[in-house]
Amino acid sequence: MRKKSQKWLVMTAAIILVVSIIAGCSGKANDPVNSPSTSNTGSNEKPADKPKDEPKKDPVTLKIELFDRNNTPAGGDPITNNFFTKYVQENFGDPNNIKIEWVTVPRSEEVDKLNVLMAANQAPDLVFTYDTSTVERYVRDGGLTELGPYIDQFGENLKKVLNEDVLSYGVFQDKQYSIVAKRVISAQVSTFIRQDWLDELSLPVPTTTDEFYDTLVAFKKAKPKAIAYGGQTDFFHMSALRYSFWEWDKISDEDLFANPDWVMPGNKNAFQFLNKLYNEGLIDKDFPLGIGKDTNQFQKNMVNSLIGAGSTNTNEPVYMGYLAELMTNDANAKITLIDPFKDSRGKTPKPSYTPNGIYIIVPKTSQRAEEVVKYLDWMSKPENIVRMQNGTEGETFEYVDGIPKTLDNDAAKNLLFNYFDYCIILNGKYVSNDDNLLNIAANASDPIYKDFTIASIDTGSKDGVVKPRVLAPIESEIKLATTLKKKSEEDMFVKIITAKPEKFDAVYEAEVKDYMKIGGQEVMDEKKAKYQAQYK
Repeated sequence: MRKKSQKWLVMTAAIILVVSIIAGCSGKANDPVNSPSTSNTGSNEKPADKPKDEPKKDPVTLKIELFDRNNTPAGGDPITNNFFTKYVQENFGDPNNIKIEWVTVPRSEEVDKLNVLMAANQAPDLVFTYDTSTVERYVRDGGLTELGPYIDQFGENLKKVLNEDVLSYGVFQDKQYSIVAKRVISAQVSTFIRQDWLDELSLPVPTTTDEFYDTLVAFKKAKPKAIAYGGQTDFFHMSALRYSFWEWDKISDEDLFANPDWVMPGNKNAFQFLNKLYNEGLIDKDFPLGIGKDTNQFQKNMVNSLIGAGSTNTNEPVYMGYLAELMTNDANAKITLIDPFKDSRGKTPKPSYTPNGIYIIVPKTSQRAEEVVKYLDWMSKPENIVRMQNGTEGETFEYVDGIPKTLDNDAAKNLLFNYFDYCIILNGKYVSNDDNLLNIAANASDPIYKDFTIASIDTGSKDGVVKPRVLAPIESEIKLATTLKKKSEEDMFVKIITAKPEKFDAVYEAEVKDYMKIGGQEVMDEKKAKYQAQYK
């Protein structure tokens, strides 16, 4: 009996030894030598055993760009030290041994500031821009990190939210150099009017451009100290009005892609109308001071009941909080969404967004591409999207029929005014990839302003125009985009609108001629060639 026991013990010991040897040779999936994030030196040597109580390594720092819009409410926390920044640090940074550092950049100067930081090799690890040509220029100059391999390895959740179509907008020279935010709502711009002013003057809601003009004249006469049309008077936000003057029967898809707005048939008439509004005192005489600058004067004028009508980003008065501030300051204020800018066909054309939003990029000088993608993947998890867009359940939002609804309290107003600058993978509140009605409901999450939001999206979407997409890079535009944009949106726009009526024709023609001479013609010619190469 004893011999059998000894024999059994010997066999057991042998089995244990063999299993131990096999386990030691196979390694573990989370050992540093086998981890995908560890560089491969080519050595086959077995790593030395680590002590059990190895001290924790110092955290790495991940620098993330953050827009400073200079619009923090009086009761709000600093944009670099609030619920969102703490949530990111505690739920992503700390578990991954990463210290998050927020680097603020003025929103109105984002391209200029980014160019300076990139040129000095001082850009944060995660930066972004809405400007396509800026990204293309960085790609051409070898300034960006290719992100495709990192997305494949660490971006499972990111891929689910953005999908292949959205991510394709970040492919340049056949490589994924950018992670592109998803546009939840395609509407760009909508126009509002003070309904209480209309009621006071017994005026109907304007439904055509001529009626809109007549309404502004009435506002000016009744309220001489007010600004009849004062909402974001700039090139972008005036697009619906400008499009209503275009002669669409003379415009092809090639023209829509290649031509600068300045040479579109009917565009001169649009600016003559704007020039008329300016010279009659119907738009803010000080609007040039806000062009290309971050004065927030429009919002200040609006909340002080100085604006009769205006055009803004779709639903912006709600999600940036200044509609609520207006209603607090003026209990009689009523706002109606309108869509009056009709063209000769009876339509109200206006630009619509493509599915892509902001371009998120990683400078070549950064050593944190892996951490950037992990961060964006973490952000893409449903539970983190909810928190990064809505705050804390019971404090700033509640669920209604499974959709987060913003609470009407100071906590929500002081926090959610710029949630989109933190949840950067999404432009607009997001619930579903499959049901856009749920997304619209999510964006209409403030019960008090639900009707405003839905009307803003509806009017901003009606007769929307999406410009054709050409995949080939436009080299001349990469080279000249910054110069042409400043010329167009800051210089020409102001000079033409503020010109004396008798000098309008001469100023318009001279400015357009100069624009085409300094690069507009070159870009247009290349765009036409690239369009024809892709579509014809």
